[in-house]
Amino acid sequence: MQTLAWSALFLVSATVVVRSGLALSKAGDLLAEKTGLGRLWVGTILLAVATSLPELVTNLAAVRLDAPALAGGNILGANMLNVVVLASLLSLFPTVAVARATRDQQLLVVTALALTGVVTVLVALDGPVNLGPVSLGTMLILGGYLLGMVAVYRARGVELGSELRSEGTAVDAPPASAKRAWLMFGLAAAGVLVAAPALAASADRLADILGISGSFMGVLAVAIVTTMPETSVTWGALRLGSEEMAVGNVYGSCAFNVLVLGLADLIYPRPIFALLDRSHLVAGLGALLVMGLGPLFLIVRARNRLVGSRLVALAIIGGWIGAMLVVFSLARPG
Repeated sequence: MQTLAWSALFLVSATVVVRSGLALSKAGDLLAEKTGLGRLWVGTILLAVATSLPELVTNLAAVRLDAPALAGGNILGANMLNVVVLASLLSLFPTVAVARATRDQQLLVVTALALTGVVTVLVALDGPVNLGPVSLGTMLILGGYLLGMVAVYRARGVELGSELRSEGTAVDAPPASAKRAWLMFGLAAAGVLVAAPALAASADRLADILGISGSFMGVLAVAIVTTMPETSVTWGALRLGSEEMAVGNVYGSCAFNVLVLGLADLIYPRPIFALLDRSHLVAGLGALLVMGLGPLFLIVRARNRLVGSRLVALAIIGGWIGAMLVVFSLARPG
């Protein structure tokens, strides 16, 4: 009976998250058109932050419950899964045109890879240097994310904030269509914010009932749950034919996820990276492999080589499965 109740909560909350994610992608596409921000920037900031709310909620809750391993596993597992989802869904949409990577896309991918690399190195060091109560890793993550986002924005040839200053009237009184887009976006984000904690809580409880290993749960089970919004938004963006917004959402989410881990370290009384184990190191290396293959997949796909791109997609999925198997073997009790 208890299993049935938690399963029902999981299904209901998952449905709300998926529906909200699809609404986010539609609102994001409209905002990109009406505000002039561009689909990559909307995907990188607005959609990535909104769809990463489950990771934010889950990880802050995990550190408050003194479960840093769950937080670290969730972030690294989610970053792997995001790219697996992008490659898999793009393979299912052969008619979606993939353009050659622009400068801002390249910088976004480099930022996400660099931030994930910082976490992996810190786990390997097993004792990061501290700056008072804050670890050096957290400072690198916070600073790296900020610099990376500024670089992505400026790569579009627009000074940060210049659009808001030059179009003050439009900000004060946006067109009705833009108002509706912002309202749609806010309601969809609220849906994710309300449903995601229930989704994570039900998945956590079901994992306990079914006897899934706690360490493995963070890298796989909770990661699957918390990446559902990214999956639904990526699906929605590709249905709209917006590959640029999908890429921005995926790699923007990967970068923001690492930022979440840095924020979790700020509120945890001890350096969180020193408490992560070998399974997290494997997850970090797996994330770097999978995220690194993502640009290769996009390059091959942009050249309209569907067979080659699908082979790279299979390599991405294979890398994820291999990493999961190793993490599972290391996370087993005893």
